[in-house]
Amino acid sequence: MSKVTIYDVAKRAGVSTATVSKVLNGTGRVGKETIARVERAVEELQYRPNLLASALKKKRTFTLGLLVPDVVNPFASLLIRAIEEVALSYNYSVLACSTDNKQEREEKLVDTLLSKRFDGIIIASSEFSSESAIQQLQRQDVRAVFVDRVVTDSPYPVFATDHYLGSYLVTEHLIQLGHRKLAVFLEPLYLRSSLERLRGFSAALEAYGIAQNSFQVYSGGFGADAGYALAQQILQREDLPTAIVATTDLIAVGVLQKLHEVGIVVPRDMSLVGYDDIPLAGMAAPPLTTVAQPVIEMSKLVVAALLSEEAQEITTTLLPPKLVVRNSTAAPESYVVAERE
Repeated sequence: MSKVTIYDVAKRAGVSTATVSKVLNGTGRVGKETIARVERAVEELQYRPNLLASALKKKRTFTLGLLVPDVVNPFASLLIRAIEEVALSYNYSVLACSTDNKQEREEKLVDTLLSKRFDGIIIASSEFSSESAIQQLQRQDVRAVFVDRVVTDSPYPVFATDHYLGSYLVTEHLIQLGHRKLAVFLEPLYLRSSLERLRGFSAALEAYGIAQNSFQVYSGGFGADAGYALAQQILQREDLPTAIVATTDLIAVGVLQKLHEVGIVVPRDMSLVGYDDIPLAGMAAPPLTTVAQPVIEMSKLVVAALLSEEAQEITTTLLPPKLVVRNSTAAPESYVVAERE
């Protein structure tokens, strides 16, 4: 069977090849009925455009580069999958790369992506995007966007979750349950996202008139190991908190493991919240109360901004997160007793 060509589609739809091209590329002005005929012909003939030929003609690769701290990180995986799905709707593929939060690696990856003529680059790596890497992008006049991070004086559009609001919401939830002795477990404080989450945590306490000396702040590394270590650290204190705010779900999972080992039952003895709403949060025992980042909405905006034919508008867009209440939070026992009395 001979290969189906654009000429076959045009003949079946009763239009010119130029019209078929406009419909497939979403360009030009074509009537709805004509679009429907072309799409029907494409489906009936099972036509697959030659993307390589199209790429050569348009000087595009139809590929986007995505830099994340670590592709195996559950939140990074959520982001990668969401961006892939959106990009696919534009007939683009995505290559995700791990920077390991290292500037030198980020610079090398940017150089590699540029040498392969990627059509755009999405940067969701460390807070320390090197000036060298950014200058490389600007010299090559390649479109780029920053995602899930706020960059001061960014030369590119920025799309991020409002981490201040997310932390405020989850802390407020604990306060409204009756908690007054809280601890917050953070990733390293050189991360802007950590500082924003700490700021939201502190603002919620202040809004409800809770004294600054009634809470404890701990920061460490990344992931469940960091949460486990921070939990070990806090358990050495005599004045334990009634609730812990872990600023990532992975940190919360590590905390949960340590609390389980020493016989502290969540949420009966201590409440625990996470942040990100990765799949593991809903599968934990108990399922974690957390903050869901608007990954799908953010991905749609990111890809649209990257592929738009209009000049890039350099703006910072903060998207509101959502509080997800599950079974890891409850009123503290002292509060329940007081209510009974």
